[in-house]
Amino acid sequence: MNNEMKIREEVYNKMEQEYNNFIEKVKLKTPEEIIQSSYEKVCKEEILGDFYPEYEHYDIQKIKALNKCEEPLDEIYQEWLKDDGGLHQAMEDSIYDTLATLEKEQKEKNKSRER
Repeated sequence: MNNEMKIREEVYNKMEQEYNNFIEKVKLKTPEEIIQSSYEKVCKEEILGDFYPEYEHYDIQKIKALNKCEEPLDEIYQEWLKDDGGLHQAMEDSIYDTLATLEKEQKEKNKSRER
């Protein structure tokens, strides 16, 4: 295994441990607090999934910088929160696409009934 892959694995393992610690803390919360933590949980799962060592999505220099963070997963999550809106926009786009598809299908059904 080359040095670059070792660094990627180190970052991933660090982030995975951070995620597992987060989950253990969530388990100790009240049901209401757990529900309130659900968005953070889902986001952190998605972030973690982007750092599987074999994916090599990100430049190794950036991975090295991330590895110097005490809590890299939370660092990325907190930055996401500052820019959040991307999820809302993606959801809104998906809703528009779904509505357009449903409308088109309904028009096609109506046309075939008219024949």
